[in-house]
Amino acid sequence: MSGSEASLHRDANFLVDVPRQILALTKKNFILAYRNRTATFLRVFSSFFFILLIFLVNEALKGRFAADPYYKDYPNPPRTVLDGIPDCTRQASNDNQCYIFGYTPAPDLSGGGYHPDKDYASVSDFVSGTSAVCQAADCEEMYRVHQVVRKIMQQNTINQQAHVIAASSVVGFRNQSTLDDFLFNNPTKIKGAYVFASPNTQAVNFVLQVNSTSYTTRGTWGRPYLELALPMQAMAHKAIGSFLNVADNIEIGRQLFAHPAFAVSTFEGTVAPLFLLGCAMFPFVIQMSEVVME
Repeated sequence: MSGSEASLHRDANFLVDVPRQILALTKKNFILAYRNRTATFLRVFSSFFFILLIFLVNEALKGRFAADPYYKDYPNPPRTVLDGIPDCTRQASNDNQCYIFGYTPAPDLSGGGYHPDKDYASVSDFVSGTSAVCQAADCEEMYRVHQVVRKIMQQNTINQQAHVIAASSVVGFRNQSTLDDFLFNNPTKIKGAYVFASPNTQAVNFVLQVNSTSYTTRGTWGRPYLELALPMQAMAHKAIGSFLNVADNIEIGRQLFAHPAFAVSTFEGTVAPLFLLGCAMFPFVIQMSEVVME
């Protein structure tokens, strides 16, 4: 047999033998897999259990944010009348008391806080009743702020029902630096504070200081801006309007901006396609490796 004929013979044998061996090995592996059906089932379908686990975790994360208005469709959001300042709750076990709100300026002589427990008919009564030490202009400003704070306490509402704030739940400080020191040393005792300024009898301004840290309670996200800052702002505007005799009954509401439902983006949802590809390749690669080894 010549060299060319031997080469053709070898090529012919190769084209016949390789498919025959692959078919024989595949048949043998199929028989073995059939005889050990449990192991075969776990090998083929184990990856799908991980896919199911990722799917369930992703759905759980979506359900966690389901109550968030950001992920809901609001073509025409309803208008909500702002309620009053909510009660405070102790956020740390070592806090003996918490305050609904703080404010400044106030006739605080000790530095530990002043509680506005009564109304005064005039500046002189206020100065003598609180033993305030101040200049005439400062005493007048402090007295106007005291009147506004008392109106906030008396006009406060919860669920649109009157809910007067007790004097023990309000604390005033001499100036803003004293208030800042108290907030720094007692971060969980005051939910929010007013920094008032009244340069004359026709103007009362204020700045809010609010603990803006978000929190979650039983899967529901709390928003200090909506739950505290807006009510404090609304009650201050109502009290100032009543103090200046420009408005006796002010109704302030809020309304969400109309928007479609935004998709919840999760890490599991991002990596799931790649993990799905890996799970699909894993059994196939193992099976092909066994065929190659044999």
